Amino acid sequence: MKNFYVIEGEHKDPNQIETISKNTKKEFGPFDEAEANIFAKNLIQRNIDDFYHRAWVVKSENLIK
Repeated sequence: MKNFYVIEGEHKDPNQIETISKNTKKEFGPFDEAEANIFAKNLIQRNIDDFYHRAWVVKSENLIK
């Protein structure tokens, strides 16, 4: 079932999804869980040198607006 999204962007605290900068937030999906994990991994690898950039896999009911 395709109910997973990938959220990426710059964060004030890269360990807290809630600190994402609204200006840099991008949302991709819906995906099934395996697709979302692969997509997020690719985004993370592409931005590996940016400490404040993160990509998260989130279920649709947990999306932060």
